[in-house]
Amino acid sequence: MEHAKPENADEKFVQMFAEHERDLRAFVRSMGLDWSAVDDVIQMVSLVMWRKWHEFDVDSDFMLWARVITRFEVLKFQRKVARDRHVFSENVMELLARAAEEIDSSGRSEDYRNALQECIKALPERSGRLIRAAYAEDRTIREVANDVGQSATAFYKTLNRIREKLRQCVQQRLDAM
Repeated sequence: MEHAKPENADEKFVQMFAEHERDLRAFVRSMGLDWSAVDDVIQMVSLVMWRKWHEFDVDSDFMLWARVITRFEVLKFQRKVARDRHVFSENVMELLARAAEEIDSSGRSEDYRNALQECIKALPERSGRLIRAAYAEDRTIREVANDVGQSATAFYKTLNRIREKLRQCVQQRLDAM
């Protein structure tokens, strides 16, 4: 759909993108990318969306449209860095994207975020510190692993155990709601 007034269309794009950027970042993050990669992908997503904005029907679902573009941009990004053996395959990325969409479409994304925050708080101190270091800081897994005296492989195994505990905790909290 062609937008009538370019300045109004520009403003509408900026408004809608700003309104949904946090959710798009969470969607990208849910596919296993670190924060610096999320920034790179979101930058590309915003450019692609801007270029395709004239094709978007403002009466349709912005997030649905944005997630399709975002998914393709994440896959393109993953192909670029695929030589790193710790990057998820496209099949795993697709599964993560679907899981994130299910949470989002169920209307329980806020419940999920709250449950995850509570579960992170309930972790033993060391586990909480490790998970925050791996996800909240702008550092590589290898750097964090070095800081805690582990190889990257051992640190990934530790993170996977913590993630599994978090997954179980979140699921229990959501089931109890």
